[in-house]
Amino acid sequence: MPIALAATVSGLPLHPLAVHVPVVLLPLGALGLLLLLVVPRWRAQLAWPVIAVLAIATVGALVAKLSGEALAAQVGVPAQHQQLGNWLLVISAILLLATIAWWLWERRAARRRRPTGVVGVLVALVLGTLAVGSLIVAVLTGHSGAEAVWGDRLPNGGDAAATSEPAEPAAAATAGADEPLTLAVVAQHDDSASCWAAIEGQVYDLTEWVTQHPGGADRILAICGTDATETFEGQHRGQAEPEEQLSRFAIGALEE
Repeated sequence: MPIALAATVSGLPLHPLAVHVPVVLLPLGALGLLLLLVVPRWRAQLAWPVIAVLAIATVGALVAKLSGEALAAQVGVPAQHQQLGNWLLVISAILLLATIAWWLWERRAARRRRPTGVVGVLVALVLGTLAVGSLIVAVLTGHSGAEAVWGDRLPNGGDAAATSEPAEPAAAATAGADEPLTLAVVAQHDDSASCWAAIEGQVYDLTEWVTQHPGGADRILAICGTDATETFEGQHRGQAEPEEQLSRFAIGALEE
């Protein structure tokens, strides 16, 4: 039976909280491992603490993945962030197991007073590569998550001086008030400046929602100017919250 986590805790999404554990601790553990590889005299004191940090990061990556899947069932899936989250779990688990195996091997060689030689150098290179790779994946995962939530909400990187005056949400609907809401009319509103979509016999002005959608702007832009009934039902069938959010943008019934 697949493991599932609640999407929220005390009314707040669990995923944004959980994802900070691997995004912070995995780079910390990876940097610690690189330090051990470069400074052998610190290994005896720091190896197990580094392994503990990597273990917590791996568990955190699993919790973040499961809580993210639960949240995605309600608000949609930011595809790039989901893919990077899967990679984060895989690489953190691999790095943890590889580090444990390396340290046990190092301790055994030290007890037998046998130098690891060329094999030790090769193992260190592999571990170092894994550590650097985990750093990159952790940074990209954190960045993609932040971008999915905030990327389209902060104009010009949050520069207050560049913030334009908010557009009136009803403007697009008013422009088409005198013409029947047919698919041909909907098709004329197919970009971020004016995004309409027909869903289950209703027409919605989603222009404002383009920059607010938790799954990223691209998912809304993909349905602008179309009959998106199949797409919406495939993603949100039977989910009350997305349907309630959608109802705020209704502008009229679709006409033949």
